[in-house]
Amino acid sequence: MAEKATFPIYIRHFDGSQRAFDITLTDTVKDVKEMMEEGDMFDLIYAGAELDDKQTLEPNMELEMVVDRQKLAESRADEIFDYEGSSFWEYGGATTESERGYVEMEFPPPTDININMMPFVFGDKNSIPSEYHGYLPLIESCWGLKGGQICYLTIQESLVKKDTSQRRAGLHIETPGSFENLHPKHRLGGGRSRVIAWGNGAMTGRFCFGGIYMSSTVSDSCRVFNCRIREDKLTEPGIVRSHGDVSHLEPELKLICEHRKKYAPFVDNHVINMRPKALYWITDRTPHESLPLAEDTYRQYFRVVSPSISVWFADHSTANPLGIVPPSDVI
Repeated sequence: MAEKATFPIYIRHFDGSQRAFDITLTDTVKDVKEMMEEGDMFDLIYAGAELDDKQTLEPNMELEMVVDRQKLAESRADEIFDYEGSSFWEYGGATTESERGYVEMEFPPPTDININMMPFVFGDKNSIPSEYHGYLPLIESCWGLKGGQICYLTIQESLVKKDTSQRRAGLHIETPGSFENLHPKHRLGGGRSRVIAWGNGAMTGRFCFGGIYMSSTVSDSCRVFNCRIREDKLTEPGIVRSHGDVSHLEPELKLICEHRKKYAPFVDNHVINMRPKALYWITDRTPHESLPLAEDTYRQYFRVVSPSISVWFADHSTANPLGIVPPSDVI
């Protein structure tokens, strides 16, 4: 039997190089993709138009290869994210966003407080300066913490200008991943790589262990995704960027939300905008971001981080004037 005649086509790779492939008159775009080491994670473009996988090709065609972000996201989502169970929880809240009932926490009148990660002893109000005692009811509502543990209190009360966010914008997680993702002065010596705990967090049933508690007085000012970066991915280069930045993974996060809506349509809290004065629990691997506000708004923000931290950044954290300091094993 005579061999099928072949002819060349040329593909401009997304790395800038041009590659030649010998194909037959019956080979399709899908066949060409299968010849390439990138598999099916790209599209082929000819004369500015995307080619269908079933389309056959002509001799000497010059094609361009572009990454298919959707397919890449699909392949990476399960590898990067753990979305079994819950990665956030609303205190006393409904199981779905369609249910209206939730517990509204009591915030004190604002006094322009601005403290960050101040150490205190959970359950001991005398370890908290009196000017912050208006937040004691909120602190005591952090239901998964134990008395006697050193935790970390953040309160920010400020006017937020229109189209800006009070806290950190862009999707991020609270753990920076490894020390290599920090400023050089915070890294461990000797080339060591170590995962940083910044609250940890796990949920069994509806009981939370460790983690981070937060609340604010303004609706739609923080967005949270109900998933978490897999622990074994925290030190993988390029997954968690500087200081916990995961904004580059937004396509994968959106895909996870669509997946959960398809297979768990009875649950609609795949991603939420935090409700005003509701108390939320998240893990230190839960993607979230502070959102820009539609108008000038005064916002009160509250957060307690559980004892499970690896490092306390003294240069941008608040020292407790009552002498409470992090444990000796915290760097």
